[in-house]
Amino acid sequence: MRTWLVWGLGLATLGTALFSLGKYAAWINWPFFQYFPFFDAFRGPEMWLSITALALIVLAGIGLDYALRRDETQSRRQRQQTDPRQRPILIAFGVVFAVVGLVWLAPNTVLDFEKPNEEQRIRQALLRQNPNVSPQNPKVQQAVRQQVRKLKQQRRGAFSTDAQRTLLFLALAAGALVLYRRRTLPAWGAGVAVVAVVAIDLWGVDTRYMNEDRYSPGGTEQTIPTYQFDQFIKQRQQEAGGLGRFRVLSLAEGNPTSTARPSYHYESVGGYHGAKLQRYQDYLDHILRLTERGGPNENALDLMNTRYIVARQQLPGTEVAYRSEQSGVLVLENPDAVPRGFLVGETEVVDGAEATWEQLRDSSFEPRRTALLPEPLDAPVAPIDSNSTADVTLEQYEPEEIRWTVSTDAPRFFVASEVHYPAGWNAYLDGERVPIHRTNYLLRGVHVPEGEHTLEMRFEPAADRYGRWIAWTSTILVYGGVLMLAGLRVRRRWFEEEAADEADAS
Repeated sequence: MRTWLVWGLGLATLGTALFSLGKYAAWINWPFFQYFPFFDAFRGPEMWLSITALALIVLAGIGLDYALRRDETQSRRQRQQTDPRQRPILIAFGVVFAVVGLVWLAPNTVLDFEKPNEEQRIRQALLRQNPNVSPQNPKVQQAVRQQVRKLKQQRRGAFSTDAQRTLLFLALAAGALVLYRRRTLPAWGAGVAVVAVVAIDLWGVDTRYMNEDRYSPGGTEQTIPTYQFDQFIKQRQQEAGGLGRFRVLSLAEGNPTSTARPSYHYESVGGYHGAKLQRYQDYLDHILRLTERGGPNENALDLMNTRYIVARQQLPGTEVAYRSEQSGVLVLENPDAVPRGFLVGETEVVDGAEATWEQLRDSSFEPRRTALLPEPLDAPVAPIDSNSTADVTLEQYEPEEIRWTVSTDAPRFFVASEVHYPAGWNAYLDGERVPIHRTNYLLRGVHVPEGEHTLEMRFEPAADRYGRWIAWTSTILVYGGVLMLAGLRVRRRWFEEEAADEADAS
């Protein structure tokens, strides 16, 4: 079937497969990356494989339709002698059988089953999991080599098993087509058999990743280590009332922004994400300043509701709350950390990001008293003294909804120790939507009038709402179109049969 569609899909499959190789096919990727617009928007080269898979699926459907066609007016011998489809089908199956059989019999000639720099990554992970072990310990290198050897054996075994599976499913698909060519199976039966073989194969592979063990808490607990200081912090979190009470900064495992392990156990100031918000990255680089010799900035810790710091030595302004007997790791308590939501009686307008960063880092700045804003408020804010009423109670804390009860005897400014994100978060005071002001460069703020109020913040991005509408509309159109086409085909066949009956009757 040398049609424009098949050639186009074939070229798309080859091209996207080459793009997915990244630096391993630099001769084609580098010019596109340098000179073609939006080409560098793909974060990982393997994302191209989604297009490869789609093109292969369409090609497979076209190929199956091609293989199931035959001229009913010819005899079996005539079809075997003159059918032009038989030879390309045999060649396609023969080539695939040969390639899969070769890699099954001699897998080491194709792959070495070891990732680049794998020993180094395993060594780093082992040292992070065992902070009290010296990197120069000879047992570390021995453990790394044993782990690499074990992983290579596992991968080689999995590769051999999958090659055998592939040969089996190829034989079953070829058998279904042979039975069809011999008129033992009808076309629809052969098609169903091939689709069933593919479905069983995909189901077996998918269950390796989408299964109950993969998403059960027990399986996760086995892969993510839990230390004694984690248990201490989790107990403190439970005593405080659960999520939304404080955050933790973990410095004992190296750079806190390159590991996500602490974030599994409790709310963390660090944690890894491939696409951080620029505003939060600015906070890490220009306000928190982890790379400074004196340690993280104290005001930066206070602003993000950082109650505990996990470290190997005590930091200024902290108290030792726990010391691990095994590794000597300290859990430091920061008594000056602000709550997740609180009221201030003063606001100050600061123009420019650098000026805001500098004032936030200044030791004379008091985040419990003053909030820095990029522009002035439209309503007054009354100062807070010892006789004032300015109470905030956290009632509910969920990933997409936070609710506080706020009581104040005068107009005040509410500060939430949550990252400002105007594209998704909305604020509601007693059910009415109110503006969220960017506060202290990266936090959220809401003006609250005198009295007792319920303040809610909900994550309601417009893109999510539009996406749901588009998804539902597309689903209805696709399935509705399929049903309509099927109905039209049945209706046409019914008319054809009715016309044939009338012709026979006449």
